[in-house]
Amino acid sequence: MIVGVDYYPEHWEEERWPVDADLMAEAGITVVRMAEFAWSRLEPAEGRFEFAWLDRALDVLASRGIQAVLGTPTAAPPAWLVEKHRDILPVDELRQPREFGARLHRCLANPTFRRYSRAITAAMAAHYASHPTVIGWQTDNELTANRCYCDHCAQAFRAWLEQRYGSLDALNAAWGTVFWSQDYSAWSQVPLPWRTACGAMAHNPSLLLDYDRFASDTAVAFQREQIELLREHCPNHFVTHNYMGLHDSVDYYALAADLDFVSWDNYPTASAALPHDVMRGILRKNFWVMEQRCGHTGWNQMSPAPRPGQLRVWAWQAVAHGADAVVFFRWRSCRSGTEQFWQGILNHDGQPGRRYREIAALAEELKALAPELDGTTPRNPVAILYAYDQIWALQIQPNAPGLSYRRFVEKYHNGFTRNGIGVDVVATDADLAGYRLVVCPPLTLLDEALAARIERYVADGGNVLLSARTGVKDERNIARAEPLPGPLARVAGAVVDEYDALGEGTNAIELVTGARFKASTWCDILREDGAEVVARYVGDYYAGRTAITRHALGKGKAWYVGTLAEPRFYLHFLRAIADELGIPRVTGLPSGIEIAARHGNRGSVLVVTNLTAAPHEVELPMPCWDPVAEAMVTEPIALDPYGVRVLRTKG
Repeated sequence: MIVGVDYYPEHWEEERWPVDADLMAEAGITVVRMAEFAWSRLEPAEGRFEFAWLDRALDVLASRGIQAVLGTPTAAPPAWLVEKHRDILPVDELRQPREFGARLHRCLANPTFRRYSRAITAAMAAHYASHPTVIGWQTDNELTANRCYCDHCAQAFRAWLEQRYGSLDALNAAWGTVFWSQDYSAWSQVPLPWRTACGAMAHNPSLLLDYDRFASDTAVAFQREQIELLREHCPNHFVTHNYMGLHDSVDYYALAADLDFVSWDNYPTASAALPHDVMRGILRKNFWVMEQRCGHTGWNQMSPAPRPGQLRVWAWQAVAHGADAVVFFRWRSCRSGTEQFWQGILNHDGQPGRRYREIAALAEELKALAPELDGTTPRNPVAILYAYDQIWALQIQPNAPGLSYRRFVEKYHNGFTRNGIGVDVVATDADLAGYRLVVCPPLTLLDEALAARIERYVADGGNVLLSARTGVKDERNIARAEPLPGPLARVAGAVVDEYDALGEGTNAIELVTGARFKASTWCDILREDGAEVVARYVGDYYAGRTAITRHALGKGKAWYVGTLAEPRFYLHFLRAIADELGIPRVTGLPSGIEIAARHGNRGSVLVVTNLTAAPHEVELPMPCWDPVAEAMVTEPIALDPYGVRVLRTKG
């Protein structure tokens, strides 16, 4: 288990570096991330690379046993590059450049910028290939989709479309361009989603979805160029990238295809269980937290300070969900620049305080428990499918106020977490074998291949939970012609007779057991075709009509939930499904208490976290061994505010 910190020696006098390194070593910090924003110091003029200052900083750290992850510094092109090549600046939908003065002022499709990016990456990789302190690389920083609207992007988008569709006739057919007289007779006529007379979102939804895909693919291709150079020069170093959790402009699965493992930047205010699970599911392996909150956050206004114990519980929550490293951002609060009040482990004065002591204690605790944790990883009985083109489709046309893919995911994930049931969040093309239950948030874009995979999974003994707004369109973002849920109607054993976009309005559902819950946002009104009724609507003109069904198919079962409901429903409904399927759960888990497990050859490690400011008592699902107290625990455990307990079950 690694405890690290993000360090910027270029921000401080060189005489301070040994002081910082000593304090890091004393706190148990063993890894630093460096240089991801240092392009102007690494290449102060074109082709003049200056690595001596970074070499000296690495030597200071190495002498204290601290290793380094280096970042390619391409998220902040230097002023000389912008002055020399203004065409590298990205352009907005009104075709105005986003000027120099912050960061991310680059178009990732611009061939000039790509050339300079390759040059600084290659120079760094060659210089540090054999450096004993450098163990890995982080590409760029928090990559987002290249939503640029410049002429370079217009040309690249048209080339991307030509490769995807092959001909204009095929594109016109795929997009249905006959609507509003948008048939194209030359590739040069195809626009980017520039602002139109009716607004940018009035564009053909198929064009908008393909632009989202193109913008994501451009970021993936940009990163791939860097990774190829890093692999060529540094074959013994790992390569990762610092993701942003639930950020959704880039297809994170595609972005991870070339990485050794995923990292992400965690700035929690409450539970981060869902983004942790999303990050772990991208490559279906453990991950790093490359930036972990350690103080106030905010560029111009600060968030409340983390309370005593919160830094520890947030770190342990990350470990519980699969983090093998927690790297805090940042070492010391910067005295200049935009992030002056984004607090580090040390304040501006550079003196150790409460946060330093808490992180030092955490590092000592993780080091002591590393033998229990090393080689373990979460493995869960439930999966939630996650797909970026599904997210984008509902962003383009949300259908109703408040309806989003993420909202479905959050409601189901929270319901499982409240029941003490671990969840994997995986891609729609993931192998589903071994999962007892697979939850499908709205598969708005549904092709026959995905529907067939889900049907085979159920027929072979799997269980699936389908959501409203499934099967609405095909993969081109064109509405399907058959009753919803389209090619999954046979699995559901029901079809959608009609639907109601409630938005901010409400209805209610009543289970056949008599329990009632508020429903909102959307209502699919179902007609059974072999399925049994689980719940009916209570109000409006469709009172008494079916809202939820259950259907047996082959060896498995499928539930169709045609609405969104209050949190209490998911706690109740998922508990009943878990009991029916024999999925272990925890009874009476207080709100804000989470139990997560990492599994290995020696058994399972349970991490119990209290994310609240109140003490709680928790009844464990089984007797456990406390490796710290070296005693069996059979009684309910007491958790202090922001408390943590780490326990082991039998192998």
